[in-house]
Amino acid sequence: MFQQTHHTPFGWVTVHSNGEAVTCLDFALDGSDDDSRADDVSRETWRQINAYCAGERRDFDLPLVPDASPALTRWLTTMRKINYGKTITYKDFARLADAPQAPRAAGSACARNPIPLIIPCHRVTRHDGSLGNFGALRALSPKDPRNLDLKQALIDHEARFSA
Repeated sequence: MFQQTHHTPFGWVTVHSNGEAVTCLDFALDGSDDDSRADDVSRETWRQINAYCAGERRDFDLPLVPDASPALTRWLTTMRKINYGKTITYKDFARLADAPQAPRAAGSACARNPIPLIIPCHRVTRHDGSLGNFGALRALSPKDPRNLDLKQALIDHEARFSA
């Protein structure tokens, strides 16, 4: 397994790769730059993350192999269709996934997303416009204000650059 960690405007991020595709992306409260176990996939991922952070990239073009069941993989594939700079509700996400009666399953899929940011679960919010939950900082509760601040920062970042 390969990995590379760097700081972004959104905090510390570690990209994990199997040498052929991104398998996981972890946000952390602290860390240190480390590219000692980098490979071509993680280096390209970081090139694209840096372009995203600079407002120069809206979509990621990377090979992804998340550790996910077939059902979760279907949700994750649909999640990638949510447009940059836009948010949709859990209910709308369920409709987009051809599961209109499953907004809770949509929320569960967001919570289990192993590659946040690249697979944009941050773009899914509650029907009343509130953020809902966000679990990118896996060491914290998805309701923790630091996770919600991160979700809001990602939404604000995309809104700023999509105008």
